Amino acid sequence: MVKDTDTLLKTVGASWLKAAGRPATVTVGLSGGLDSVVLLHVLARLQTECGFVLSALYVHHGLQAEADDWLVFCRAYCASLGVSFYFEHVQVERNGKGLEGAARQARYQAYERSAGDVIALAHHQNDQSETFMLAALRGGGLRALAAMPEWRVLALNGKQIWRPLLSVSRQALQAYAAEHGLFYIEDPSNADNSLLRNWLRNEALPLWRERVPQLDEQLSAGVQLLQQQLAVLDEVAKDDARWLEEAGYFDCKRWRQLSPARQCQQLYYLARRKQLGVPTAASVADFQRVLQQLKPGVQAEWRLPSGKVYAYQNQLFVLPQDWLKDCFWLDWQTMQGQNACLKEMAASGNIKLCWHKLGLREDVLEQKLVIRAVTTDDVIELTAGHKKVRKLLQECKIPPFARPHWPVITDVNNHCIAVANIWVSPSHACPDGVLPVFEQFNLFILEPK
Repeated sequence: MVKDTDTLLKTVGASWLKAAGRPATVTVGLSGGLDSVVLLHVLARLQTECGFVLSALYVHHGLQAEADDWLVFCRAYCASLGVSFYFEHVQVERNGKGLEGAARQARYQAYERSAGDVIALAHHQNDQSETFMLAALRGGGLRALAAMPEWRVLALNGKQIWRPLLSVSRQALQAYAAEHGLFYIEDPSNADNSLLRNWLRNEALPLWRERVPQLDEQLSAGVQLLQQQLAVLDEVAKDDARWLEEAGYFDCKRWRQLSPARQCQQLYYLARRKQLGVPTAASVADFQRVLQQLKPGVQAEWRLPSGKVYAYQNQLFVLPQDWLKDCFWLDWQTMQGQNACLKEMAASGNIKLCWHKLGLREDVLEQKLVIRAVTTDDVIELTAGHKKVRKLLQECKIPPFARPHWPVITDVNNHCIAVANIWVSPSHACPDGVLPVFEQFNLFILEPK
């Protein structure tokens, strides 16, 4: 007779071989609870067969009085299995989130910093049912209703999340722990039914299971179908995005040729792949309406949890919250009272000196100069006459949001002698000179001089 525990080993082993099947470092997110204790035990038995190197990480949120004791338990448990153990203290910052969501974010950030190529998490079939029901109760779309995938990419460096227990019931995990004499921690916060997930787990779903005994299996099958449909939707979204950005930028003219549903999908997809946070349905619909009606020369702004998207001249510009962090000339306290030759400033900052057919002379580069943000009073010499620098930026069709931050180079008398990336004063120039360039701003120059 095949034991349930043998089935569990086969399930986890098959999941690894199906999706990974190569040597890797696997780090288990270990809390000390039943689920992660069983998962670590199973993976410890499988590591030789599957060829991965195993470790465990305990994330200390500092939210429970017993957290230090749980850390001690996890360390001792790993020692008993001969598994490398690590822990990390994290700061849970709510920033408008619920406590549970903020703790989860801090935990996953710790996973991103961990040494493992693969982060193994012990979410099981019952957890999947809870996640689906929470998404339905909160009015989630297809991505939310598709709940937790077995594998997903966690970070840009290719680190992955692996959930091999999604087809395994909590009852099967309890049977495994009993057979192998495994001790585990009971988190007292799991009994707090003021949290919606706990109420579902402890009160609502048990009633459903009495009426529908195969509830978790049926929800699991439904989630798998949703994940398949989501995969198809993602393929369409990738193809559309490739077409929209064929010229190297998000083309709003092409975007308007899509159906309204695909327009909407592209905005969600853009926010997700640029890691700007999850927008609300209302904000997506509002920006979609604005883009459909936006006139040339008018700027529109879409605010997202982790950045902004600007529309201008039928292009979209995606900016994270810290997009100005390398603009050292905007730090007035750092720049105040300082001036140096341009060569020195280029060596210490992010301004490069690039060859230009009519650029600054060598002797000018040796002078004491200042780099600062443009002002409304700045004027630059042209081949014939002079022009306001702000007018020059406008003629280059630089989006309005970028113009106030544009770097100019002035002499010690505050006379503008160069506009970064664009122009140098002819009286300070020579053939085959250099142009000061801040490369990150090149994408904003829609009509070069």
